[in-house]
Amino acid sequence: MDDQVIIAVIRRKTRQRFLFSGVVMVLYFSFVLNWGSTGKVLGSALGESAVSGSLLMFAVLIVTFLLLELVFLYLNRNVETDAEGK
Repeated sequence: MDDQVIIAVIRRKTRQRFLFSGVVMVLYFSFVLNWGSTGKVLGSALGESAVSGSLLMFAVLIVTFLLLELVFLYLNRNVETDAEGK
């Protein structure tokens, strides 16, 4: 493999990882809303259930993180197969 191709693949993977990390950090710190004045709505129960908005937000964030990781791994696999084909 040519050095320029290797450098291009490394740059592409680095950009993807920084983008992925940025999105994850923004979502991760969005949980701080629970302790601010804007998050008072999240502290109350949803309807007649014992589940609060904070608990629901926590569960949705975990599922979102897992889905984002799967997307990242899928994109990463495509980058590796493209680099091997060149």
